[in-house]
Amino acid sequence: MKLIELLPLKGKQRQTLRRNYQILQEEVNKIGEKYEQKSYQELLNSEENNIIITIADHLEISFFVQVYNVQKDGTLCICIDANGLPTLFSIKPSYQFYKRPDGSVYY
Repeated sequence: MKLIELLPLKGKQRQTLRRNYQILQEEVNKIGEKYEQKSYQELLNSEENNIIITIADHLEISFFVQVYNVQKDGTLCICIDANGLPTLFSIKPSYQFYKRPDGSVYY
């Protein structure tokens, strides 16, 4: 039995869910790149955890931004999770990066 036979969704429904994932991925990448440009102190002191944007067709996408760890050397571990559109298997994209105290970014 093939995986496609196990899924109760029609081809067009699967395509819509895949496209939704692509939209979320594109938008979380844009938000992530903006956050990479913020200063170390701005990220460390940021209280802005939820971001909501409206895209075409009046669809709202939300993002949860979290500094989830501060390493011993002061490096911030940042995760941005996207939500707002249904996706295949309900898997949503994330954007993660690390910001060092000197302002440099790595992944």
